[in-house]
Amino acid sequence: MSGPIQPFKENAFKYRKPLEVSDGGRFMKVPYDELVDINKRDEIPVRKVRSYFVQKLPPGAEKELSYEAGGRKLAYKAVGKLDGGSKLTLIYLHGRGGNRDWGFDDERFGGNFNRLKNMIIKAGAAYLSPDFTDFEADGLADVKALIAKYRPLTSGKLIVACGSLGNNHCWNLLLDAKAGSMIDGLVVLSGFPDSRVLSSQAIRNKARQIPLLIGHGSWDPTFSYEPILGFYRKLREQQPDYPVRYILFDTGKHGAPVRMIDWRDTLNWFAAQ
Repeated sequence: MSGPIQPFKENAFKYRKPLEVSDGGRFMKVPYDELVDINKRDEIPVRKVRSYFVQKLPPGAEKELSYEAGGRKLAYKAVGKLDGGSKLTLIYLHGRGGNRDWGFDDERFGGNFNRLKNMIIKAGAAYLSPDFTDFEADGLADVKALIAKYRPLTSGKLIVACGSLGNNHCWNLLLDAKAGSMIDGLVVLSGFPDSRVLSSQAIRNKARQIPLLIGHGSWDPTFSYEPILGFYRKLREQQPDYPVRYILFDTGKHGAPVRMIDWRDTLNWFAAQ
């Protein structure tokens, strides 16, 4: 999909030919093969990707910064246009056991975050990976404070992506009227549905719909793909025109969506909404 994010190592990271496409392209099942996408891609499986998939950033491109929320001082990593006028801002929220380093790790996750960082810099966009207190109210307050900091610095769309348990924050941002007014899209990776969302004003408000992209592995042992697929189908039934996509990674486990999501396709889709 064309847009502000230009190609970078496209052949290595774009989705292979889909196994299934339906709902006018909203639902897509894409191939995933652990022997290819981990064993062949990684020098040390899951831990260190082969050098072909990585292009190191210029010295000083990655920033180690801090922000404040509720009297707490927290750290975050950032890259790209951070001083205003960002064409697009993406904030990645890690899952359980993670920290700000996860979303900036060049070697893990098949080099996918390295590709993302390179594309962000070339596009005049911004990418942030923060620490936050927890997955409950304090952590949500942290994330809201970071969003409030970067909303005025972003001329384009501001997108929040959440991995695994981090999806608690994605759903609560959607349900929070003030936070919801500052974000332009959510990426839910290896997550779970929230029963409050389908009946919420955020979903019913056709004047401002927040686009949603869901990525999940069909063999995820932590959160089955079926509940979040059921959520997608109910949303499509309630509001056929709602801007939502579902990418199912065939035979993928819990980490597959973070490793395999095509960030260029994803961010250009959000930019087009």
